[in-house]
Amino acid sequence: MLLVMLPAIPLLGAVCLQFKRARTMNIPLITSGIVLVLGGFGLSSVFGGRPLNFRIPLFGPYVPTFHADSLSAIFLLLAAFLWFVVSIYAPEYMKHEGGTGRFELCTLLTLSAVLGVFLAGDLFTLLLCFELMTIASCFWVIHRWNNEAIRAGYYYLFFSIMGGLFLALGIVLLDAATGTLPTIGAGAVTPLNAPLYTWSIILFVVGFGIKAGMVPLHLWLPHAHSVAPTPGSALLSGLLIKVGAYGLIRVGEFAGWGRELGSGVTWLGPGLAVLGTCTMLVGVMAALLQSDAKRLLAYHSVSQIGYIILGLGIGLYLGSDGGLGLLGAIYHVVNHALFKAALFLGVGVIYLRTRETNLYNLGGLWRRFPVTAVLMFVAVLGITGVPGLNGYASKTLLHHAVSLAAETGVPWVSWVERLFLVVGVGTTASFTKLYYLIFLGKPTKQKISADGSSWLQVAMGLLTIVMVGIGLAPEFFPKTMAVPAAQALGMENAAASLVGLSFWNLGDLTGMFITLILGILACWAGLKSGVFHWQPPRWLTLEGLGKLVGLGVSVLWRKGAKLYHAVVTAVRDGGRTMGSRLYLSFRSFDQSRSGTISGIKLMGLSADAAFIILILAFLIVWYILINPGLPA
Repeated sequence: MLLVMLPAIPLLGAVCLQFKRARTMNIPLITSGIVLVLGGFGLSSVFGGRPLNFRIPLFGPYVPTFHADSLSAIFLLLAAFLWFVVSIYAPEYMKHEGGTGRFELCTLLTLSAVLGVFLAGDLFTLLLCFELMTIASCFWVIHRWNNEAIRAGYYYLFFSIMGGLFLALGIVLLDAATGTLPTIGAGAVTPLNAPLYTWSIILFVVGFGIKAGMVPLHLWLPHAHSVAPTPGSALLSGLLIKVGAYGLIRVGEFAGWGRELGSGVTWLGPGLAVLGTCTMLVGVMAALLQSDAKRLLAYHSVSQIGYIILGLGIGLYLGSDGGLGLLGAIYHVVNHALFKAALFLGVGVIYLRTRETNLYNLGGLWRRFPVTAVLMFVAVLGITGVPGLNGYASKTLLHHAVSLAAETGVPWVSWVERLFLVVGVGTTASFTKLYYLIFLGKPTKQKISADGSSWLQVAMGLLTIVMVGIGLAPEFFPKTMAVPAAQALGMENAAASLVGLSFWNLGDLTGMFITLILGILACWAGLKSGVFHWQPPRWLTLEGLGKLVGLGVSVLWRKGAKLYHAVVTAVRDGGRTMGSRLYLSFRSFDQSRSGTISGIKLMGLSADAAFIILILAFLIVWYILINPGLPA
């Protein structure tokens, strides 16, 4: 019953919101707090290897089922905690943004749908909650109702609906390929039809990849994250794209986590690893060229989700030896949600006081925002992977997984390892740029309002405390939460993969400090030379190329429609002409009641009767010619 109560609590909060009288009552905060407490206590048993299942007793072809294992619990607790933190931050921010009631309603509805996705026990329930999440969160994107927000909302809605359609088709093909639709948490499936099964996996990867922001399916993400109110951006980046990552992990469950190397869906691991690497690289390169703080963070959401997809790919590629890849991916889901939410909230504080997010219009703000500067500095250190903070822990696991895969001697894995290091340098460079231009650069004459509230810093402080706690005890989360989640998915060797691994070894520490130094030098060189100020022509960006492709498809569609219309018109007119001519011929032929056909008179017969007789005679002669023998 608990599995149904948890998604229902935000719905009850949404109902209470309509009858709220006291403006001081923070219903999203209360609701998310209840979910966090109930989820923490009620789902604690799943980490001991005892999953929970519940089936709603309904009659009909569709019976919703719910399932909670260690992986579901991690994502659910992460969602509840982020919603709790953002609910502390949102009231003060939304007073200046406007539309508080609408935002809170969408927040509660989205939370309910997100919890439904994480607790879904069957694919139909997951798809239903997935679509409800899309509709509810779309109102975050279009909250301001200006042209930019509406355009971004179109992008978000179009890509999300397309993702849902791919998922629906994948469910249909998976059912056809297996004979019965597999349930979530049941482990690997054995297909009866291999080609259909392959196509279903591809459709799942595309559908969840769109939500995750995987390149080249990420085109909606920079637009949506940059125009949404800051609390919405924090949730979009911190958690909603993780719904796509959660779906990809479940796809890996169907394909088979922990299978022997070379068995199962052999192409899925390398495919995800390559896609993850491309996502990391494209995201960080685009972030380096951004002048808007929110767009820079949005592109880094793309880059960081690449780390997660790469870890999943390496985990599937190595099979039973891929525990580090899966553990690193789950670990980075949590860490990215924490420091990226903190970064978005910090930028929101700056915007609230300056009404500016352009990096080149800011500078020297550490004197005016000392607390925000310190908290954002910790978040920057976290995302760049400084030892002692949470980002270092998950990136260390992922790097060890990539290094282990490189030992197989496959050339593409060696390139993945090199690009992994390059992306680390780019991440450090872009966040050095962000922090320097906002807080350490030359002060500008930007007007700063006196409005502000300590609750904004309180929300960021909670995230900072958790980040520092994870960083100082990096082995706690993988051993107590990530390993049970991996074992529940079928990765039996997950615990063994951590044996002998030290987060504080000299090699990892040295490599990370070298990466940080190279990143700082790259930032200095980029700012000094003006490379980071260069704005590429729109057609050269992925968004521009995507628009060109869309225009090309539109032109081809219009040309094809015109050609189709012309062909149909010609066939129709030709058919009408031939039909009228045949009609006139038969009419004149039939009106001749003399029984004359080509000068031959058939007395007593009308023309149509004579015509029928001739046809019958022809058929008789044709039958005799092809069947010369008499019938038995």
